[in-house]
Amino acid sequence: MSFVLIAGLVSTQPANAISGPNPTTSTASLFESEVVTSPESLGRIERDEVKAALSHLISNAASWGVDSNQFQPSAAIDGVAGMSVVRFGQTIAGIEVANSLLAVTVDKDGSLLSYTKSISDYSGASKAAISELQATNILKSMLARNLGITKDQVIVSEIELVIVDSALVDDVPSGKYLAWRAATSVLNDAASISMTYLAHDGKQVLSSLPFVRHISADPFICDLQVDMTQGYNFPTGVTSDINGNRFVNVSSNSQGLPLCGVNTSGQGTTSTEVGKQNIIKAWDYFSSVLGQDISEEKYLGNISQSVNGDLSPRISAFINACASDGRYAPCPYGNAFWVPWSSNECNSGACSGIFLGKYFDNSDDVIAHELAHGVTFSLAFSSPMTDTSETAALSEAISDIFGEAMDQLNVFPGEAADPTWAIAEDYQVGGIRNLREPSVLKIDKNWIAKDSHDNSGPVNRLAFLLANGGTVGKVKIAALGSNANSVTVNDLCDISSECLGTARMSQLVFAATSNLTATASYFEFGRAMNNACFTLLKAKAAGFTTTSCKSVQSALIAQGLTSSTIAIPKVPTKAKQGKSFSLSATMKAVNGTKVSGQKMALQVLYRGKWVTKQSRYTDASGKASFSIRLNSKREYSFRVVTYSYSGLYTAKSNLVKTKVS
Repeated sequence: MSFVLIAGLVSTQPANAISGPNPTTSTASLFESEVVTSPESLGRIERDEVKAALSHLISNAASWGVDSNQFQPSAAIDGVAGMSVVRFGQTIAGIEVANSLLAVTVDKDGSLLSYTKSISDYSGASKAAISELQATNILKSMLARNLGITKDQVIVSEIELVIVDSALVDDVPSGKYLAWRAATSVLNDAASISMTYLAHDGKQVLSSLPFVRHISADPFICDLQVDMTQGYNFPTGVTSDINGNRFVNVSSNSQGLPLCGVNTSGQGTTSTEVGKQNIIKAWDYFSSVLGQDISEEKYLGNISQSVNGDLSPRISAFINACASDGRYAPCPYGNAFWVPWSSNECNSGACSGIFLGKYFDNSDDVIAHELAHGVTFSLAFSSPMTDTSETAALSEAISDIFGEAMDQLNVFPGEAADPTWAIAEDYQVGGIRNLREPSVLKIDKNWIAKDSHDNSGPVNRLAFLLANGGTVGKVKIAALGSNANSVTVNDLCDISSECLGTARMSQLVFAATSNLTATASYFEFGRAMNNACFTLLKAKAAGFTTTSCKSVQSALIAQGLTSSTIAIPKVPTKAKQGKSFSLSATMKAVNGTKVSGQKMALQVLYRGKWVTKQSRYTDASGKASFSIRLNSKREYSFRVVTYSYSGLYTAKSNLVKTKVS
């Protein structure tokens, strides 16, 4: 059984891959990630992290290969040791580039620690061929036809013109496009809220993927099936089915979903009080370990004076929830999910909440898992994703990791030990997933694209190893700190200092996630973990040393998150003196994923030693291209190698030879 299920409820058949209107012609890299050798000072203390990051962006624009005028800050994420990650979004000709990212990490003094770049070089049209109204009507008709429903059952809202680059957006045809992006759903189906891209001329649905990811102010949590007090009511968006079960619908007039608030019925039951305490436990974990207040509206705190009774942000949750009419799905829902939506009830127009099926209120790690989806949505995974993608697996893994770390660090009297780090062991005996020995252990050449809850395994196991230590084959991995048996041998974190490994692992995963894009791969996550560790080291975060970062590297290698190959296709065996020719190399992760943003070096064999002549970053297709001109008449041997990223990567290509005549 899986409690975190991504349901494709508003979807189209995958579009045929077609070339974009303006393929990349520049060899400049659009994908980079670097930890600076030494923190680059501003020459003065700059206490505003956004201003500091912007200063570094402007001063480094040329060397980073960006136009600083295209970037605006979208979020500032505080981390441990005074470190902050400032995320910038890209616009071209005033149009947003969907899922673009330039992340700049600075320390408490504003000095540059690292940067990550995933951007587009789109240069096509900036005006759509059809109007917003026309796009809305076309989209309704197309989705209705694909889903076999009537046009008036399709809801389209928040439609806007954006730039779509297949290197940045999941499940769209290869290329770069001007497109209409819209929130779409099916009437009376709460779990169907999706993001859909329509070509700017209305001729093709490029992609349609669902948002739903199944499983200090007080939260509101309500039991949908119970009336506790006279005078209370159920908010707009809750309807009864033919059997009298209350279910969450999607109104035809808006994209809104209900909030559980001060005036909502179903509060104060035994189950809602249990669920409330588990939400508070999760809030405390994110606050005390990661320094994040998940009650802020940017994460999960919804603000609505009419529902909340005040303007304090509140986490909203329903238990015994039915996601749809009982004729179409079990009621109450046999699962748990988090979902974002839009509503005029929320101060910013953006709401999110968690919906728990029967008995899930007892499972604190399930609740923390769902709340973590709201956090990672704000940090990185703000775009829907295919359930078999590596990004979906990362999303589920990171929610599992935060959920289980919270569970491990919150021990109540008489609690049974959970040495396997099982998710949902309080819901069913043995839990649903085992982080120590998951069903998919590592990433290798046998990896296949399948359900994200299975493919989350390699990352889940990585987290377990970093928190507790262990051995994978012949590789010994040291924990990032004390573990559950460092004080009392009972597999429980009895005191706060006993499980520092779990806390530091959490901080490392959070720092890495803050630098991911909405289409991140396993390899990119591994690279972000490595960079994050050395960034934390430079920020002098407690417990992060050169030795511990080497252990992180050992764990990444053992789990297959760094394994790759480089291949050079055939080059001319003969070349003319003084005339240029091209050499390209392609890099792939061990499971076949193309590796972008990796620094590569072209080397030539000279007097028995390999000498680096050029450096390039791989593009979205995993390719790095070099232009070569040879002046001496002799035979040359070439190879391409990766740059090491603090010693982690050592991949080398095949050797190729060219003779100059």
